[in-house]
Amino acid sequence: MRQDEKIEYVRRYLQDRINKEFPYPFQVSYEGKNFMFRLRSGKRECCARLKQSQEILDSISSGTEDSRNVEVARLFEILQAAVRAQESTALAEESSYEKVKNDLILRPLNYRQVRGDLKDVPYWKIGDVALVLYAVMAHEAGDYYTAKMHRSQMENWKKPEKDVLQEALVNTSFLYPPRLYSVEDLLAWDQKRPEDGRFMTEDGEVKIRRGMRGYILTNTLEINGAIALFYPGVARKIAEGFGEDFYIAFTSIHEAQIHAVSMISPDVVESSLRDTNKQCNRKEEVLTNHVYCYRLAQDSFFVLRDGEFLEAIKND
Repeated sequence: MRQDEKIEYVRRYLQDRINKEFPYPFQVSYEGKNFMFRLRSGKRECCARLKQSQEILDSISSGTEDSRNVEVARLFEILQAAVRAQESTALAEESSYEKVKNDLILRPLNYRQVRGDLKDVPYWKIGDVALVLYAVMAHEAGDYYTAKMHRSQMENWKKPEKDVLQEALVNTSFLYPPRLYSVEDLLAWDQKRPEDGRFMTEDGEVKIRRGMRGYILTNTLEINGAIALFYPGVARKIAEGFGEDFYIAFTSIHEAQIHAVSMISPDVVESSLRDTNKQCNRKEEVLTNHVYCYRLAQDSFFVLRDGEFLEAIKND
């Protein structure tokens, strides 16, 4: 059996076991070396992910009944955790803000792709990027499960939406702190492990290295890490470290590639970004095809459109 046949066999097998044995109707798909499990109920969403491994493929496609049952039991535990979290106060319409606030985060999404789903969802829009309000339902190893928050769930909070979004952004920065790596260090990973990427230290002891050809900004999870650029103080800290403004290429929802303006032309950055999005990213991982620029003097982001940088005003 070919590898793609194994993957499809496992997907169908898991879907069949869920349909017959699991109390909630998760839909199984395969996306970028992950089996994805989605549950939608009205406005609520629940999503879990299981990384595809050769062990899972072999156990289910050609293993014994016992080995299959072990994998399914492990999967069901993950799905049960996601469901329990969905039913928690973080998603209950009667929940108070004080109970929920530490679970709220913002996730970076491509506005053009998701705008139809945001009619009742709080978000900020900065150029093409939507920073959307979610609740973290559960953590599983180096991943997390989230669900969009809707305005109907926030009616009894009696708190301005912009304040909720701002506090959620701060909370995201605490839960998943930013990390900045030079491209040179990442390319030399096999020779030596790069620094841990911390740079937002209160004592200022960690310095941003100047003169590198480029940098990668993400978060500690390296999931939805592009949000780190919008954390309070991050863009200013980077610009002050460089001693100049910088360009941003969101090479996926998970990271941003950064270049000091003196090091490269924005046209080159834009061309490379479009190639990356076209050749390397799945549709749902593309954040934008436009290059951004952070200008320290204005403490603001600008977006390159038709050869000109226009200020990206954050909606309130």
